[in-house]
Amino acid sequence: MTETSKSTYSMYTSPTSLPRPLLDAFRRAYPGHSPDVFVRAPGRINLLGGHVDMHDGFVINIAINREIWLAAAYGAADLVRIYAADLDESTVLPLKRLDEKQDVVGNDLPRWAHYPAGVAWALQRRGLKVNGIDVAFLGDVVMRAGLSSSAAVEEAFAIAWQALEYWQLERAELAQVGREAERDYMGIGTGIQDQFTCLHAREGQVIWLDCRTLEHTYLPFPPSARVVVCDTNTRPELAGSKGSYNGRAQDCHDTAHTIGLVDRQVKTLRDVPLSRLEDFEPVLTADQFRRSRHVITEIARTHDAVEALQQGDVAAFGRLMNESYWSARDDYGSSSDVLDAMWSAATQHAGCFGARYSGGGEAGAIVALVDVAEVEDFITCTIARYEQSTGLTATLFVAEPAEGAGVFM
Repeated sequence: MTETSKSTYSMYTSPTSLPRPLLDAFRRAYPGHSPDVFVRAPGRINLLGGHVDMHDGFVINIAINREIWLAAAYGAADLVRIYAADLDESTVLPLKRLDEKQDVVGNDLPRWAHYPAGVAWALQRRGLKVNGIDVAFLGDVVMRAGLSSSAAVEEAFAIAWQALEYWQLERAELAQVGREAERDYMGIGTGIQDQFTCLHAREGQVIWLDCRTLEHTYLPFPPSARVVVCDTNTRPELAGSKGSYNGRAQDCHDTAHTIGLVDRQVKTLRDVPLSRLEDFEPVLTADQFRRSRHVITEIARTHDAVEALQQGDVAAFGRLMNESYWSARDDYGSSSDVLDAMWSAATQHAGCFGARYSGGGEAGAIVALVDVAEVEDFITCTIARYEQSTGLTATLFVAEPAEGAGVFM
């Protein structure tokens, strides 16, 4: 049974209190002013379905109990003042000159500010009222580790504007706003899964998403396992990437285009069975064929994974995670030495059902599915094995399936 997204964001009541550092950050940045709205937006983990959302595939995700918190107040009509508390950096966006990607005095925007600027730009393209606001935000979603901190920032800003301006968009449309901020404003070839999961996730549940229709369903997260994030503490620009995120995706788009010239029913690789891809191998480049094979087999793995979850077969789900990692490494070409070292360190433990990376690859974090009784020992042993093989210190933590984004009440 699937659901479609026809509702707006839900008001969210957190089981914990509003972070005190958020209020302190807002008052430091804007003395004498008080916030008019608070928003919480979680990070997400892609358990299965890597690199398929931009090809209309299927993904299995959870939102996690690591989140972005945002406080906002009405501000000057055409200016967005933003204080990024974790970075201790500020900028001012001119709403009438967002295309220039510069701040109010003409300096290039810092990297982190492109995300809220892109959200404002995408909302303006819809003809929606986007006035100036004063914002402070912070969080504990690790940046550039594959946990979708960028999507959390995007949706936090989108929800804040919606709450302050009193217009309403369905949650699926808010997800499209975040996607457009990345694809059209920033030029990153991402799909829809990050933003959609951030908005639609449910506490204690896994979300299965059809990235073409946006139909989705929820399955209970298996109580016998925990997700452990195994951060390599490296980031893509330091890890020696094999190709590029956009380049790999483009190879797959080009494959679908080539096959579509012969078969007009093919719009994306979702429409291509593996046997059909093999028919076209002689006219494809080696990279196009291998990377497209990953996408097609990964889509098939998500179907098998749903069956495993429905049957409560955690071991089978873990095996599929391992197969996903091998495919991403060997066919898609998006792993790296540090990810390989972390995957090896994690899967050597007897309590690990399986592991893969979450996000774009090249660096960041491996996510492991671990027997609930073995989590503590798994963390200790994996940190030691990773340090022994790389000389680097890892950060590991348990991530619980969390509720989607919304206004904090």
